[in-house]
Amino acid sequence: MRLKLTAVLLGLTMAGCAGRQVLPAPNEQRVQAEASLRAAEGAGAARVPEAALHLEFARQQIADAERLWVEGEQEAAELRFRQAEADAELAHALARAVPLERESRRTAAQAESLRRGQP
Repeated sequence: MRLKLTAVLLGLTMAGCAGRQVLPAPNEQRVQAEASLRAAEGAGAARVPEAALHLEFARQQIADAERLWVEGEQEAAELRFRQAEADAELAHALARAVPLERESRRTAAQAESLRRGQP
């Protein structure tokens, strides 16, 4: 009888612990978002106004995701981390593309000037 009582108490204790499990942070989404953010920063996104806006969005979304996770809103936090990653990737792409586009326009204008015979 005593063995059965011990087994029942152990089972109830384990069930109680399982019900109160602490969920780990959405590590994969967070790591990906932060890696994309660092890549955008490394590409100079802060110096390109179009990219800097999305860089700031990504930073804010990461902060929001961390807050949501602490508040128990895991699904919303994971979604926010994914949004942060997308904005950081856009900032990275813009940081590379915008300067190239500006240089392309400048070169095209110089070519047009030379074609017309104007220095």
